[in-house]
Amino acid sequence: MSGFFTSSDKIKVGQTEVSVPSENGLNYNPGGRIELYIPPTSKFVDLSQSKLKMDVQLSIPVPTDSDGAGAMRIQLDAETGLHSLIRSIRIFTGRKTALLEEIEGYDILTALRFDYETNESLRSQRALGEGATTYDPASRGTLGTTKTIQGNCFSNPYFTKVEGSPTLSTSFTSASDGTYGLQKVKGELHLNTGLFRNEAVFPALLTDGIFIEILLQDARKVMRSLDSTNRNRRLRLNPVYHSISGSDNGRATSGSFAAKSASANASANTFFFTQDNNQTSVATFPFVVGEKVTFVSGDNASVNGSIGTITQIEQVTGAAFGISKTKITLNASIVNTTGETWTGGAVANAPGKQYHLVTANPEHPGLSDYRASYVVSNVEMIVKQISVPDGYENSMMTMMKEGGTINYDYRSFTNYRYSQLVGDNVANIRLPLIESRATSVLCVPTDATTYSTKQLLSASNTYLINEAPDDVVNHTQRSAIVGIVDGLQEYQFIYDGKINPNRKVDTSKIAKKDSVSQYWSIEAEKALAMADIEPMSFMGFQDNFFVGRALALGKNAVYDARGKDFTLQIEYTSASDPQTKPKLWNNYVSHLRRLQIKNGGLAVQV
Repeated sequence: MSGFFTSSDKIKVGQTEVSVPSENGLNYNPGGRIELYIPPTSKFVDLSQSKLKMDVQLSIPVPTDSDGAGAMRIQLDAETGLHSLIRSIRIFTGRKTALLEEIEGYDILTALRFDYETNESLRSQRALGEGATTYDPASRGTLGTTKTIQGNCFSNPYFTKVEGSPTLSTSFTSASDGTYGLQKVKGELHLNTGLFRNEAVFPALLTDGIFIEILLQDARKVMRSLDSTNRNRRLRLNPVYHSISGSDNGRATSGSFAAKSASANASANTFFFTQDNNQTSVATFPFVVGEKVTFVSGDNASVNGSIGTITQIEQVTGAAFGISKTKITLNASIVNTTGETWTGGAVANAPGKQYHLVTANPEHPGLSDYRASYVVSNVEMIVKQISVPDGYENSMMTMMKEGGTINYDYRSFTNYRYSQLVGDNVANIRLPLIESRATSVLCVPTDATTYSTKQLLSASNTYLINEAPDDVVNHTQRSAIVGIVDGLQEYQFIYDGKINPNRKVDTSKIAKKDSVSQYWSIEAEKALAMADIEPMSFMGFQDNFFVGRALALGKNAVYDARGKDFTLQIEYTSASDPQTKPKLWNNYVSHLRRLQIKNGGLAVQV
């Protein structure tokens, strides 16, 4: 056995990070375009280790607006975070002579990846730098609602944490300065594109650098409210009404909130709440000073017609109150219009006799729309620059001058879109594929309804994910970026003159919102894997539904889709589970691309 080390052909390299600021401005509003240029002087770059840095400030209308707007906590999508701001992304060679990659519906594709390639560790990682939120036990539900990461008001990066005093009377605003209100979020995004997920070193010196163009999403499509304030999400996660006096002994008498027809206690401006849903301090109370609120019964059947604005939130203790309770004070007395006396209740009472506090923003009747928005600033690309020995670079350039070729392979996605009307119960979606090395098709039917900001924030009349007893109702706030099953009964692909798979995939169980279809899950898992999306979890199949088909199986397997008549057949034929929404099908074809660089120029092979 030799005592000497064997030689290696590996090249010793160094790594440095350089900052590349955006080219076309300092601040970017919704619908704006961000341009970044990585110069050829960077020579060799590792895009998989490069990050897009940005600051994001959300904003809410000021309380004095004539349209009746009030304060409320808002955030970006809990799963995708700052990625939800990106509508599309295009990546060119430095002089824009060749389009390397274009992903339309970047936010939709990212939501699909993050919803299925996910676990607690990845969620925490995305929360650290990418603006996602995580589950916090301090904001947990105790009344049996399904678990949510969009109820975190204790350690949420989008607004300041309430600490210290048990009494809060300062109005919640778009502060940005660390005071009580929304705060600036600093993010570092690993872009979800083929080039930026490719671990192979990119030769920027041979492409005149890299030009990146990012189009930002409309404000109305990215805003989310807390699940613990929303009537149409997880109602039983909202604070539970106790009384108007705070006294346990007087809940059914002086502490009750009588119906309007009664003479006593028909109106009040102070309300107390139980410790259900971990309401044990001002810090865990999801509502804010300046927010317009009302009440709704626990079965979501009886909505109080009177609205008030919170002027003070406090945690009260003492012999008169028994166990500590959260108390809110309103700007004026509101009237009980439900027609029944509220004696306060928890889980032991019938759901319809429980009452929960819900936000009246943005559903306030005098509100045309809720003008929440955002500003992106301080945009830069942190580029991981690779330093190679001079001899390697010189030999490569010599090879290129002598007619050599460099082939750079990377995965990408092409989005073929198709619009479907509600009445189209049977449709043939033709996909004009041109990819020579395709691996998978992922078809995401998003809700094509045009919603206002206030409709999306309140989840008013959006797609109903489920109607389980635990949540009462659960409407989506993610209409723009997730797929909906919406009564789909079955589907099948046709290509190569064959039906694939050889029998229709049944999705009727998913359409009933009570189960999962085994055949669908098998097909979906294979499709995700061949799209380089690791299928770690199917917990969100109702929240983000898709149809998938693996076009090849195996590590290096590909499918030549050129010249094929490729069609997706879908059927919505159930009278009991009919369609409810028009759809925009986002059909992503996962495929390998090749950047071919020669001395005379370069070309991209799809």
